[in-house]
Order: sequence, then structure tokens, then C-alpha cells
Amino acid sequence: MSDTLKELRERSQKRKKLLAQTFGVSNVAELRQVLGTAEEEPAKKVPILSHTPTEILNEKEENGTDSVVYKDSSTFLKGTQSSNPHNDYCQHFVDTGQRPQNFIRDVGLADRFEEYPKLRELIKLKDDLIAQTATPPMFLKCDLETFNIKDLNNKFDVILVEPPLEEYQRTMGVTNIKLWSWDQVMQLDIGEVAASRSFVFLWCGSSEGLDMGRACLRKWGFRRCEDISWIRTNINSPGHSKNLEPKAIFQRTKVTCFWKRLHYSSRMVNIRP
Repeated sequence: MSDTLKELRERSQKRKKLLAQTFGVSNVAELRQVLGTAEEEPAKKVPILSHTPTEILNEKEENGTDSVVYKDSSTFLKGTQSSNPHNDYCQHFVDTGQRPQNFIRDVGLADRFEEYPKLRELIKLKDDLIAQTATPPMFLKCDLETFNIKDLNNKFDVILVEPPLEEYQRTMGVTNIKLWSWDQVMQLDIGEVAASRSFVFLWCGSSEGLDMGRACLRKWGFRRCEDISWIRTNINSPGHSKNLEPKAIFQRTKVTCFWKRLHYSSRMVNIRP
């Protein structure tokens, strides 16, 4: 048992040294400062008459009270050292003190397809084609209850539908917009502006919205192929709603339970000629 524990400690120490080398710090002791997990020392009591406000301000600036914020998980992506596997989320938390699910992986486009040269070349060709054919972004301010979508006279490959549901008012306190029912959402003629090979993203909330969202997709001629859930892991994250529903005891942290649920759907067409 002691030999196993000793081996695990040696491997952990080796990983920390590799992390220190990756972040560019001189030793393992400085790794906590870079990752933002260093324990704060209690502030020293300063006599009121011993320093002027200017001297105290200068002392704070010299000490560098601004903490470094750990913003991403690029150190734990694929292609890193073998002693630090990119899919070991438990070790990610042990080494950094940060929850890996708080960060989006592969955010760098330059290194995203480094291990797949053919896919990287395909993405490059697609980006060149989009740069030549894409039009500038445009918007149309109108009332969808009275506007005829067919008047757009265009077909879209990707459509995002985010209706102002009643749930938004209940959870976020939004009261300055007119709320829609699912019957109104279903009356939108999305199929008329969708291309033969197209995708639609539909935010449908929770509870009854899951079933009504599927009904909307069927009516529009789309087929549901995947559900994507957004789960918030930190209650203290910026922008997180602290509002509780009536008679609620616990704070919900799963977005799929009370906020939004994303449907990723494809048009029901026969790709083969």
C-alpha cells in the first residue's frame, strides 16, 4: 500500500512540474498563483495613524492585489504531454482546483484539427468558400404575428427559433415583452423559408415545452435528431438567475429543468438523387 501511495505521489508531482513548465513558472509553488487557487493570507492590521491614505494605496499597488483568473483549459487539450491526458477530468481538478466542465474545450481554431489533417484542409476550403459567397449580416424589425414569412423570398440553411415563452418571465423576471403561447409558435411557417437541406435550432424551455417543441418540428417538416442540454455547474457564475419559483425550496442548477432545451433538427429529405 505504501509503495502504491508513493508512486501516485511521484506521478502527481511530475504532472505539477509539467504544468509549471507549461505555464512558464519557475517552480511548483507558484502554480497556485497562476491557477488562481492560492490561499489568501489574512490582511495585516495597520494602525490608522501610521500611514497616510496615499502610502496605503501605494503599498497595495506594490503588493499586486489583482489576482490572476484561470480562464480556460487549454493545458488539458489533446496533444499535450502524455503524463497529463486531456480526457482525465478528475486529474484536471486535482492539479488546478478548477472544474473542467466550466470551460469550453478546443476554442483555438488553429489547433482544433491538428490531429486530423484532412478535416483541417476541408475546414480551410469551406472557410474560403464562405468568405467569397457570404453576405453581410442583416436584420428585419417586424411583428411576426402579422408579418408573412413568405415575403422574405429566400431559403435559409440554418434557422434559430427562440420564442418569448412564459417561462422567461417566471425565471428571469422579464416583463417588457409580449409572451407567446406554443400555438402561436406553431403557426410560424418555418418550412417555407427553410432550404431542402437545412437545420433549425429551437429553444423550447422545459416541462411541456419539450413535447410542444417536438410537435412544432413535426409540423414544420423537420425531424428531431438530437437533444442538447445546457447544465450550469456554478450557482455563483455571472448572469445566473437566483430567482426561485413560487413555493420552491431548492435552487435549480440544471438548465434543462427550468431554462432552455435546444433541439438540433434536420429537414426530412432524401439526400440520394
